[in-house]
Amino acid sequence: MKMDATTKIARSVETVFAYVGDPSNDVHWRTGITESGMHSDGPLGVGSIGYVRVGDAEARWKVISYTAGSNVSVDWELLDGPIRGFGGYRLVPVDGGTQFTLVADVKPANWLKLLGPIFGWIGQRQNQQDVEKLREILESMPE
Repeated sequence: MKMDATTKIARSVETVFAYVGDPSNDVHWRTGITESGMHSDGPLGVGSIGYVRVGDAEARWKVISYTAGSNVSVDWELLDGPIRGFGGYRLVPVDGGTQFTLVADVKPANWLKLLGPIFGWIGQRQNQQDVEKLREILESMPE
């Protein structure tokens, strides 16, 4: 199920990507994430393996596509954990800043399947709250 969320951030694409391209920052703007980072060395790119921890559960992800430049696009596949599927970021320059989209096309696994459509509604709402929190964080930082 798709759970994309978009906001406009009054910062440059470079500034926004410098922040979201560092997975260790996820703990500051993504709800429930208690730890996040990289398992692979080097900068974020195709083949990079990262992780997020929510409570005691860890889920790994792998970057499957990456496009740099004025329009930045990153896609990853969730490799394990309670949610399977794909996610990513889209950063597009717009007048006065960056349009940032958190892309999520996921399917719950295990007991989360029991939540059915409510899982999508909750996820969509949470993703929108998360991108708004990201906007607040970045706009409060000096450029």
